[in-house]
Amino acid sequence: LGGAWGAGAPCFVESDFAGFPIGYADLAPHYEAVASRIGINGARDDLWPFLGQLAALQPAVEIDHNGSTILGRYERARAKANKRALHLGRPRLAMLTQPLRGRSANQLWDTDFWSDAGRSVYRPRWTVDELRASSRFELITRKLVVDFVERDGWVEVTARDVDTNQTETHRARTLVLGAGTLGSTRVAMRSLAPRGARVPIVCNPHTYMPLLNLNQLGKPISAARHSLAQACMVYAPDGLERPFTVGHIYSYRSLLMFRLMKDAPLPHREGLEILRHLSPNFAVMILQHADAPTPAKYCELVGDTFTVEYASSASEKTANLGVESAIAKALLRVRCVKLRAQHTGHATSTHFAGTLPMTDRDEPLTTDRDGKLRGTRAVYVVDGSVFPALPSKGLTFTMMANANRIATKIARA
Repeated sequence: LGGAWGAGAPCFVESDFAGFPIGYADLAPHYEAVASRIGINGARDDLWPFLGQLAALQPAVEIDHNGSTILGRYERARAKANKRALHLGRPRLAMLTQPLRGRSANQLWDTDFWSDAGRSVYRPRWTVDELRASSRFELITRKLVVDFVERDGWVEVTARDVDTNQTETHRARTLVLGAGTLGSTRVAMRSLAPRGARVPIVCNPHTYMPLLNLNQLGKPISAARHSLAQACMVYAPDGLERPFTVGHIYSYRSLLMFRLMKDAPLPHREGLEILRHLSPNFAVMILQHADAPTPAKYCELVGDTFTVEYASSASEKTANLGVESAIAKALLRVRCVKLRAQHTGHATSTHFAGTLPMTDRDEPLTTDRDGKLRGTRAVYVVDGSVFPALPSKGLTFTMMANANRIATKIARA
């Protein structure tokens, strides 16, 4: 996933931590530490309060024709847009605009989903490469972790070699699980869960909202550009102190014309010619709705089979559609016309979380505020498993900051 992510890296702000036993102040220094390590660009603009303060911020990357014309219109219509609870600005992206740790600034070649030339977009393997240069680090590959047990002051991890299918045991004083939400949960449940146990799961519902950018009609397009989000939108009808909805706007250049043809109410020959001229004016906004646990969203381990059940309720779907309708109306203030939205289905965003949630309640298969898995002496969880709910934001940057917080405490213990 880290090889193909959109590199969105906003901080959670205080309202995003509703239901968490920690808050923004707990993570603030760790946001700075991670940003200094991986490189994040952005701007001090109207979205600054919504995307979080960050001192270690590189200058915002240059944006393309869609981004510049939409934000230019917003500058002129800010008062009307804000009255509709619409705020626009630059996205926070884990992409370099200045050299950092042997990596180069983005060259605006529009190949960021296909090539890592210069390594400007952050990938987890850049950090692994740095660690491998240290004599204090050992990378053991091609092992499938099965479970763990604590014995005589050690944590013993059972793993299976994926090539030989033979099992082996590794021992450590402390075990840190960061195998992704589903991977860490599977290991924890195999090790600790009683038969029939279930754990919750949350996942941001994603909506793809195609937009016709009327600001761009008849204007030249920019050849030099990056492939990631060109602008960011926040819809905040209740202000900063209440949950708000975040969307990222991408240009349509990388997608094939036939994907538009099938929805165009035009004869194919004429439709192709019209769409060819209109395509530079198309953008796609990806909305990430917030999500919270319900009885219809859970994981369970039956024998050795790990299953996930996820279904949004009718009320959740209605609420999300209401938000999308309000956003579409607000976008008219900046001359962006919504086309037919695409809803990707249950739990398809890969933003999984909430399976081993941080909580102050002492319950099985949960973690405390420092990430320690309850029922263990020295097993910690540092991925999205510990987030009890998801706001309308990508979780990766906050997950990394939280992992840095937990690891710092372990190292000092």
